[in-house]
Amino acid sequence: MLIIPVVLLAVLFVVQFALAYHARQVLAGATQDGAAAAARVDASPADGAELTRTLIESSAGSLVDDASVSAEGGVQTVTVRASAQVVSLIPFVGGITVRASSTAKLETFDPQGAAP
Repeated sequence: MLIIPVVLLAVLFVVQFALAYHARQVLAGATQDGAAAAARVDASPADGAELTRTLIESSAGSLVDDASVSAEGGVQTVTVRASAQVVSLIPFVGGITVRASSTAKLETFDPQGAAP
């Protein structure tokens, strides 16, 4: 009779880590899209952070808690970072924190006929 609780606990651990992997993939995709949006001409890092936050909320839903997003722009690149706490399925065990970041090169507009 001890085997059933052990097997159920093992299944819960597998499902918990599968949820963490899925949450990490959602954050990675959201940061990539956010960095690409922030790198566009006439866009700001705040635009990328807002898009990333929206994508995480719509894609991860109740899978993550305490999602935080930040974006910073440099001279030639913009970086978007996100982290979130995955909800815990196992009682008395803390959630797993997942993180992702993405960097994109800033787009520039070079008019035709401009000198090289």
